[in-house]
Amino acid sequence: MKFLNMKTPKIIFTVVALVLAGSEALIQLSGILDIPVYRADNTVGYIPAPSQSGAFLHAKQWQFNEHSMGAGAFAPDSLRFNMLLVGDSTVIGGNPLAQSERLGPQLEGLTGWQVWPVAAGSWALQNQLAYIRRHPDILHKVDAVAIVSNSGDFDEPSSWASSVTHPLKRPFPGLLYVARKYVLPAGPTPEVQAELQVMPRDWQADLHDFLRSYRKPVFFFLYPNLDELDNAEKMHSQLESKILALQKQSASNIRINRVATSPLWTANLYRDDIHPSAEGTAALAKIMVNGMCESIIRKMACSASNGTTYVQ
Repeated sequence: MKFLNMKTPKIIFTVVALVLAGSEALIQLSGILDIPVYRADNTVGYIPAPSQSGAFLHAKQWQFNEHSMGAGAFAPDSLRFNMLLVGDSTVIGGNPLAQSERLGPQLEGLTGWQVWPVAAGSWALQNQLAYIRRHPDILHKVDAVAIVSNSGDFDEPSSWASSVTHPLKRPFPGLLYVARKYVLPAGPTPEVQAELQVMPRDWQADLHDFLRSYRKPVFFFLYPNLDELDNAEKMHSQLESKILALQKQSASNIRINRVATSPLWTANLYRDDIHPSAEGTAALAKIMVNGMCESIIRKMACSASNGTTYVQ
């Protein structure tokens, strides 16, 4: 009995080590760690690293090109309509959606345009405008810019803070990452490192500078969260109140669209309190096409010409 007691701690340690090693192996093989990695700085905050691709859980394909766009190599065809699509998690789609289900590919499928999506989860408008300011060469090659904004996008810019939400390298050990992301309760908001802090700027001034230098069409799509959709007062105070600030730009090329006014948009299109489901993303794409084509951004870009509804 004494001999058995001496061996017991070693046996327990061995069993625990084998369980942990086996769990880690299963996690590595499952594809749950096949997710985008990010780069961080104090200007755009963070952005998917360029030139990467994968398949979350071996099923949900994703890719980012050399400019961190959720698309193939940036090669605009002068014979096709090219659009830069900018936003946050609504545009990037995230792990639950395959590449084909995300907003950019959905828009391409409806129109035949070339759509170049660039986004990151929780990006604010300042982060988005910083990316645009960093890539003037891209603007010269596109025919329009579409920006999808929710009420939170008009707040202060986002800075990189968490390796759980925006990992800078492939997570390891995977067991710890999965526990932190999917099992354990969310902890306090991580503190931003001083060298990665994005200092707030005046987004209206930045937008004014952008609109002054870019004379092609710019479309804003104001996207409500579920709570705002269910509460007209919140919708007005939190989201639609931004319309006046956008209109003050007095730019002839800006068009403002309210997603909530479309009969295609309903509460059952959300997968949580803000993100659209795959069906919601498809509906949002239709709403955006209708909104842009009503402005006739270019006759050859929109297939219908005998009504205001281009896709149903």
